[in-house]
Amino acid sequence: MHTHDGHTHSHAPPGADGSRVTWRSLVALGVSGGLVPCPSALVLLLSAISLGRLEFGMVLVVAFSVGLALVLTGIGLLLVYARRLFERFTLAPRVPRFLPVASALGITLAGLAIVLGALRQAGVV
Repeated sequence: MHTHDGHTHSHAPPGADGSRVTWRSLVALGVSGGLVPCPSALVLLLSAISLGRLEFGMVLVVAFSVGLALVLTGIGLLLVYARRLFERFTLAPRVPRFLPVASALGITLAGLAIVLGALRQAGVV
């Protein structure tokens, strides 16, 4: 939180600084997520163009963006309602510090499994 021209504000997402998360902020999250250019949507659109089916590609990109907005809004709602559940439980101070390490380890193990599967398919292993 900091001050500009006599007023104080924060760049933290809604709810992170103790303010209430509103429907408006959740819808804004969903819409902004749906407006951000997505590499997968770009590949989809370029593929549709190369196949000469531009209209179908546009419909798919719109559906893709609406789906992303709905998922982001849904996750936001889930977190808002799950907050009450998590407030009942206290975690040891050390546990949150190890969550990024556990996440990185999980992703690394999944990547190694995928690489090993690809090597087996290629006949290398």
